[in-house]
Amino acid sequence: MNLKTEIKLPSYPFTLSHQEGIVSFGSCFSENIGEKLVQHKFNSLVNPFGILFNPISISKAIEDCILNTQYTASDLQQNNDLHFSLNHHSKYSGSNQAEVLTQINTSISDGSKALKSAKTIILTFGTAWVYKLKESNEVVANCYKLPSSLFTKELLSISEIVAEVSSSLTKLRLINPEAKIITTISPVRHWKDGVVENQQSKATLHLAIKELRKQHENLVYFPSYEIMLDELRDYRFYADDMLHPSSLAIDYIWQKFGDAFFSPETKELNKRISHIEKEKNHKSFNPQSNDFIAFKKKLEEKEKELYLEFPYLKK
Repeated sequence: MNLKTEIKLPSYPFTLSHQEGIVSFGSCFSENIGEKLVQHKFNSLVNPFGILFNPISISKAIEDCILNTQYTASDLQQNNDLHFSLNHHSKYSGSNQAEVLTQINTSISDGSKALKSAKTIILTFGTAWVYKLKESNEVVANCYKLPSSLFTKELLSISEIVAEVSSSLTKLRLINPEAKIITTISPVRHWKDGVVENQQSKATLHLAIKELRKQHENLVYFPSYEIMLDELRDYRFYADDMLHPSSLAIDYIWQKFGDAFFSPETKELNKRISHIEKEKNHKSFNPQSNDFIAFKKKLEEKEKELYLEFPYLKK
């Protein structure tokens, strides 16, 4: 008896491997998958602007990386001794302005370099709701708890999303014609927007991606949203907030992602890497024992052998 509705994955026209670069932009889910790629030693750069939720901010981040835009003090805001960029996640903020700028510009430079050679770009859209700064009418990635009177909240139209994302992908094509694009919609529900409003947002993102697929033949959709809502239709697959996927759900979707985009050889290498990483995390009751010292030495040899056999793995 099958007690769940399983999502049938399409046959994708390309695969991912450890030998080729991957860059991800977007929401928490993009971070989750990106971290899994890093853990398995893929040549992966995760969210050079930090977690971003809306397609306009994601497009802005891509274009800044393409141009290697370097931020200056005039690009930052300040509130309660905190310096920050409205285009970035709060991880790129702090009390020292110079340090914030260094962090932002180093990450953009890393993103610029990675985009030029990456085989695959992963874009995860979280919401079609945006906040615009009234002063400039520009979409912000993060409001940083500034007064709500400074912003207007709007639901992006399908055409707005398609125009902005398509423009960014066209510019990306100029520096990296071979890049493949994996799009996905975050399964995280934006409950604060409202129940109905969240559904409107997700539907808008779906229809926008449908149009983008018509315009860009190298762009595909991975159904993380559908896997979470249909295959994992149970609150035991959610974190304590009942909105974000649990670690078990993330592992499950990662497995489905691998089924979609990893060759048998890549899956086997992932298993080998995962096994070594688990052994590295093993804690001994007696670290000074001969058995544990021998175990650690053998583990070091296994890891050294792994890098000799696959020198392209990211350390």
